[in-house]
Amino acid sequence: MKHTSFLFLCLFILFSCSDKASETIIKKKEKADQITLIFNKPVRNGYYEIPGSNGSHQYRTENGDEIQFIDDNLIDQRLPLNIGSEKDTVIIKTGRDLIEVRLMYKGVDNLKYLFQSGDTIEFNYNGIKPIARVLNRTETYEVTNFSLIQRDSLAFDEYTAMDIMKLPVLLNYRAKNLPRDEYLEFVNGIEPNARKNLPEELERTYSKLESLQERNQINKQQFNYRLTNIYFQLTELLASPLNKKGVESDKFSTLSGLRKELLNRYPNLPVDRSDSLFFNSSFSKYFDYSSSIEFSSKVDQYKYKTETAGGRITNYPRAYDSVQVASHLSQIEKKKLHYYYVEYIFKDAGYFPIEIRWEYLNKFKNQYQDTAMVNHLINKYNIKFSIGDDLELINLKKESTSLEALVASNQDKVIYVDFWASWCAPCIKEMPYSKKIQTEFDSDQLIYVYLSADRKDLPWENAIKRHELNTGLHFRIENAGYTTKMEELNIPALPHYMIYHNGRLVNKDAPRPSEREKLIAEFNRYLGKQ
Repeated sequence: MKHTSFLFLCLFILFSCSDKASETIIKKKEKADQITLIFNKPVRNGYYEIPGSNGSHQYRTENGDEIQFIDDNLIDQRLPLNIGSEKDTVIIKTGRDLIEVRLMYKGVDNLKYLFQSGDTIEFNYNGIKPIARVLNRTETYEVTNFSLIQRDSLAFDEYTAMDIMKLPVLLNYRAKNLPRDEYLEFVNGIEPNARKNLPEELERTYSKLESLQERNQINKQQFNYRLTNIYFQLTELLASPLNKKGVESDKFSTLSGLRKELLNRYPNLPVDRSDSLFFNSSFSKYFDYSSSIEFSSKVDQYKYKTETAGGRITNYPRAYDSVQVASHLSQIEKKKLHYYYVEYIFKDAGYFPIEIRWEYLNKFKNQYQDTAMVNHLINKYNIKFSIGDDLELINLKKESTSLEALVASNQDKVIYVDFWASWCAPCIKEMPYSKKIQTEFDSDQLIYVYLSADRKDLPWENAIKRHELNTGLHFRIENAGYTTKMEELNIPALPHYMIYHNGRLVNKDAPRPSEREKLIAEFNRYLGKQ
């Protein structure tokens, strides 16, 4: 009996110590300036094939960067998931109490999760649904996965009415096989139907949040955050240029009324414009959208022209200068907009000379001394600070060559060059045609060369695998935006095609693979078959 009492005492002490040790570990985790995301068997949602649609798909990324969040430096970050792995752990560093993490969903949608600094979260998948569970503290399924609740229980459709109003084309696939008149009737009815459903969806959302609040399952910060998101989604839709021109529209009057109702219902909602709101993705999107409309309208359009086409885009350098003298913006707002325009100068690098790109990057660097933002741009856009006179090419085996050397080593053949990128939808659309046309010519006569403008290896390599581009020669242009050769070839936009013969460029703007008869005639012209 004495031995039994002693045993119980030892067990009591052991389990007491164990509980205290666990409590200490959890407290340490809660104090850590990071959140830990654990994904069990993650699936790809950035590229989404619509069920029952005969292969139709919608996507915002093919590159696996399914995770998005605004970091402490106000940079909108995208992180990849190791799709298909048994488990992938992602750590996000943050000094903020609350951070919004977005996961790609059905190609064009975002599920928004709100986590606290120190959280460890496990994601398991039900089909394509990422279901989160906070491991280090107690939180209900409905609070953690509120975005899924909205789509599964509160929305009338597979997307929320707000998202459908913003992008009616989301549902176009449903009418794909209808006769033209029925197709047009369906497509024209998408936005009005969503507008009709929106008030009821919002009422369901408010009631759900209030119910969670009454049961003390959601804290005030998360409650307000969800409502603020709705407010700025409505505000972004109201920022349309058509609304500013005073166009009579049931859409705008509905949105305006719903926003007013929201503020009447929650008069203390923190929606007054402030720098802290930039960590809310809905406000950040609204600010970028409305400000780009405002400042782009103040500058002339940048015109470009090739031998066969032309167009115009926003003159981003002029817009940058316009923001500089604006008196109604805070310093953080100016910084955000300047960053936005510098990024687009590099994103649309083919339209702006190298010297202009360097000039505005240096302007931003000198004005704000923000090394995090500058380094993010340098890394994201593979910015180089020297100019070459040829295209530096790297193949899938990481072997280097140049366009000049490639052409010189194949002087006895016709070379068809396909300039493309993994993110370029029109480029991808041409791929089935390019694969088919290669079967009609011998490889000792015609060489098909794919030159990718991707800035990184991974998206390029993934796209080659995904689209089964098993023929031709594949290279990534390592210095696409930093060589005089690109300006000499005059390639502002993708896709673009060229033909070389006898070591010379004989067609700077060749037909596309989908223009089969024209392209075959062009090949035969140089192969002496006409």
